[in-house]
Amino acid sequence: MSFTEIAILTACAAAAGAVNALAGGGMLVAYPVLVAFGLSPIAGNATATVALLAGGIGAQLGYRKEMKGTAPYLKGLVLPCIAGGIAGAFLLLKTPPRDFAALVPGLVLLATFLFAAQAPLTRLALQIHARLTGGDVVVAESNAGPTAPTAMLLGVQFLVSIYIGYFGAGAGAIMLASFGFAGLVNIHQMNGLKLWCGMLTNITAAVVFSAQPGLVHWPLVIVMTCGSLIGGYASSRIAQRVSDKSVRLTIVLIGVAMAAWLAVSALRSRSG
Repeated sequence: MSFTEIAILTACAAAAGAVNALAGGGMLVAYPVLVAFGLSPIAGNATATVALLAGGIGAQLGYRKEMKGTAPYLKGLVLPCIAGGIAGAFLLLKTPPRDFAALVPGLVLLATFLFAAQAPLTRLALQIHARLTGGDVVVAESNAGPTAPTAMLLGVQFLVSIYIGYFGAGAGAIMLASFGFAGLVNIHQMNGLKLWCGMLTNITAAVVFSAQPGLVHWPLVIVMTCGSLIGGYASSRIAQRVSDKSVRLTIVLIGVAMAAWLAVSALRSRSG
């Protein structure tokens, strides 16, 4: 692997880790790059999942101060995240590579839409909760500890975790909206819980992928891990202080462009 390739992969991983911490959607950055490096769609997905784990852990550490009072949620969400991650990972492994390659452009577009709609979905969830309870919408500093998660939230998280284990990009939008509907009002706590669920699910899926001989490209994982960790931690600190509008717009544009590129590539491979 050349110095230029190592630099590209490290920068890509740092950007993906930062995007995951800031707004979710790092897979939209990492996955196309790995496919461009010659990995098959399923191997690229699995490798990106393992490579971005460090970023998820770093981002979670960056949000640790915001997680005071969320112990019931942290504990309650463990089982649905692990179970969903296992189900999604095995679903990916059972999907024929050719079929998955055909699905990827649609998955990227779906992820891009969810990513773009994350903020409106979260605001809608908070507004609906406020109207039902007669309270105010709070999106910043709220120190009230949330109660234990409801059965409905656990069920939704299980389904979301299946998607995360299978592909995952854009799942943060669904999780933030579901937390809002469940009654959480502190956006930083919600982001921390989103990162917690994503970390648990991705660790589970990564274990499943790692057990498959030859599926994960370990040299690429090693190169990307450091960048992912730095990007995830740094962005998690910055995300609590600055607006992410420009980042969101950039990632949406990247997602649309990548979906178009992947669709053209899939059509060419089928006609070839």
